[in-house]
Amino acid sequence: MEALKTIDKVFGGILRWGSVAMLGAIFLLLIANVFVRFFPFTSFGWFDEVVEMLIAWFVFLGAAALWRENEHFVVAFLPDYLKGKKTGQLLDILINLIGISFIGAFTYYSFNLTLRAEDWTPIINMPKKLLYASMPFSGALMIVYSVRNIVQSGCRLAQKHNSISKQSGVIKT
Repeated sequence: MEALKTIDKVFGGILRWGSVAMLGAIFLLLIANVFVRFFPFTSFGWFDEVVEMLIAWFVFLGAAALWRENEHFVVAFLPDYLKGKKTGQLLDILINLIGISFIGAFTYYSFNLTLRAEDWTPIINMPKKLLYASMPFSGALMIVYSVRNIVQSGCRLAQKHNSISKQSGVIKT
């Protein structure tokens, strides 16, 4: 189990720092593009294609990183109210199941789009599949992390049930 936690931590770092690196690259390219507009010593004809690629991967890897750590936007009134209760654990499981259904559909359709894409970028001649692949890749990661969340909520629910059974003196066989 510790090996899985270590792999998850390393992978989480890769997601987070990969997103930060892409954001940094976008920032540097935008600054360079503005500079080259004032002092035109070279052409950035490839600029739009590279920025489009970086933004796609930045957004979707960033979303997976946030999903992994449950730091994405949520309306937390009800989950916060039920936190620590059995119904709170059940609500967490339900929310993750709904998330899996949405992310599953997103992943399925984005995977099909990626497979069907035959376009190439006009300047640097890069397949658009590389751009589109950010969606099913990140979607698959989000599904994995949702399953992890369901398992964790289920384990907490089982532990809570076992501790209540032991406190009440009921032993189930």
